[in-house]
Amino acid sequence: MTIEFPISTGEADYVARRKQLRKQRRLRIFQRIWQLTFITGLTGSMLWVAMLPEWQLRSPSQIEIQGNNLLSKEIIKKALPIQYPQSIFQIQPQAIATQLESNAPVYKVLVSRTIFPSKLTIQVQERLPIANSTRKGQQGFLDAEGIWMPSKAYPSNIVKPSLVVLEPTNRAIPQWSTLYRQVSQSQVKISQVDARDESNLVLITELGIVYFGTYKPSLFTTQLETLDRLRTLPEKLKSKSFKYIDISQPADPILEMNMPPKDKSSETKF
Repeated sequence: MTIEFPISTGEADYVARRKQLRKQRRLRIFQRIWQLTFITGLTGSMLWVAMLPEWQLRSPSQIEIQGNNLLSKEIIKKALPIQYPQSIFQIQPQAIATQLESNAPVYKVLVSRTIFPSKLTIQVQERLPIANSTRKGQQGFLDAEGIWMPSKAYPSNIVKPSLVVLEPTNRAIPQWSTLYRQVSQSQVKISQVDARDESNLVLITELGIVYFGTYKPSLFTTQLETLDRLRTLPEKLKSKSFKYIDISQPADPILEMNMPPKDKSSETKF
């Protein structure tokens, strides 16, 4: 004799929920397997596509250089941290720009990729040499911001600047950008800036050697204007019989003369 126990409504709901949960669990497992298969296949396909010749940089001929005037395209391409062949998708534009700015005399680099056909476009802004300068026995140039660059970084046939700068030992000239702007705008031609002594800026000008004392931008403008007015004294200045002009006090400039040994004083005030 079989005795059947009736199933309550609560038990029936519990069984139904269990079945539903098992069904949902199987569905989630299937979805995860499908997603993993899809991602694996997609990744493999992308890697396969990336390795195709059509998506690779195989030579420097696929690199276009723009904005260069002083530097040749070959020099810039040699400074690029790129090994050939390399997938266009592996190229990191910002990393290339950063390294190029460190390895070449350029101060702004923009790198863009073209997927098809695969190529790189590199736009550069060059550092323009405005003065000759020597650091640690090595010949080089300064730009308007005071950045020093070895001369070997430029083509050998580059037109060298006429201005010569003597810097302090192992450091740049303070306020160089302002000083250079004032020197370049001077009415008196300046061929050399000697800033090795902070207490006395010395310039070689078309009038001769000039002492300016401690460099102060506002005072320096007045000193250059005073120096320009001194060209109205051609007899003393053109004779070149003086050592230097001291214009540290522009209201009271001094001309240090080359006098015979017997003379007690060699200073002449204007």
